[in-house]
Amino acid sequence: MKQFNNTIFKIAWRNILRNRLRSTVIIAAVTIGLFGGLVASGIMKGMVMDMVNNALENQVSHIQIHNKKFTENNEVGFFIKNTSGILEKIRANPSVKAACQRTMSFGMASTASKASGVMINGVQPAIEKQVTKIYDKLLPGGSYFTSKKRNRIIISEKLAKKLNARIKSKIVITFQDYNGNLTGASFKVEGIYKTQNGMFDGQNVFVRKTDLDRLLNMPPNTAHDIAILLKDYKTTEQVIPEIQKIAPAYLVEGWYDIDPYLQLTSSMTEFMLWIFMAIILLALGFAIVNTMLMVVLERTHELGMIMAIGMNRAKVFRMILYETTLLGIIGGALGMLISVWFTAYFGERGIDISVVGQGFEALGYSSVMHPVLEFADYVQVAVMVLLTGLIASIFPTIRALKMKPVEAIRN
Repeated sequence: MKQFNNTIFKIAWRNILRNRLRSTVIIAAVTIGLFGGLVASGIMKGMVMDMVNNALENQVSHIQIHNKKFTENNEVGFFIKNTSGILEKIRANPSVKAACQRTMSFGMASTASKASGVMINGVQPAIEKQVTKIYDKLLPGGSYFTSKKRNRIIISEKLAKKLNARIKSKIVITFQDYNGNLTGASFKVEGIYKTQNGMFDGQNVFVRKTDLDRLLNMPPNTAHDIAILLKDYKTTEQVIPEIQKIAPAYLVEGWYDIDPYLQLTSSMTEFMLWIFMAIILLALGFAIVNTMLMVVLERTHELGMIMAIGMNRAKVFRMILYETTLLGIIGGALGMLISVWFTAYFGERGIDISVVGQGFEALGYSSVMHPVLEFADYVQVAVMVLLTGLIASIFPTIRALKMKPVEAIRN
């Protein structure tokens, strides 16, 4: 029985080779279609992953702690107390990679000619570098709080252009202090950064926490924000209850609560990739069905002969099934192999779309796309290709099985 099945498989393979041009065309169609679908999916997935990683690395982190009233009103009077004690316990958690504290206040940044509303982030530079990567986004010529002098500020390239500022320019920051009094000071630009998120860049400036605390008249050992970086972002949900026990009086949120858009975008992308690939494979399935119907019609006399000499309908079914499935598998394998090479090559080097990059950056996407496809994605696509081949074989096979040997021979 096994030997006969092998014989049927060999016949199916030889049938594919009989009309090499037609077989090559359908294999090429599957290859190109699958390659295009995988590359497009990889680019979309890579863009979303870049956006999520950029947000987590530069602004959101994995977990944040706030005074609940601060998130509602953003008033400097609603702060977290005993931050050093809370941070010590948080850093002792084995799932935590690093944690830092920040003082935050809305204010007005102005130069001699321009002004803009900003969020002032008071950071502890050495500890902040363990949690966020703003220091790694600095443009040449600047530094990340290496000067020991007071009132140094890091601004974005976007804000620098808006304020007509550059390195060593003076920027006046005006805001309300802890007691509600209007205050401010002159800061000298020490560094200019640029991330992939134009919206974030246009709103955030960074100063030393000690400078901002002094100007705000903040009580000692307080902060408005504690940011936590985990060793694995997938453990966020498991770690949050542990952090809540450390700081029960305050609001503890995961990155998906802080910025629901990130979670929504990531989930929607996965769903859309499935829909996208399903549409492509559906179109390819119709192409395979059309080709195999032509094959069945052209070989009506031949099929009648082999059924007349003893090949039963089950064996004819398997023969056509093998032919159809082989066309899909060969095309699918070639398409995935080319996709693997493309993704590996451009995933490392990136695809520069800086010509239209400003529009993407305004939405938080990178102007350099890095396609990303994981092993699980290829496995899912391989299963979809196999199912497409099997489903596409049904209609041509039914058409062949309906033939009566005598009528088929006369045709």
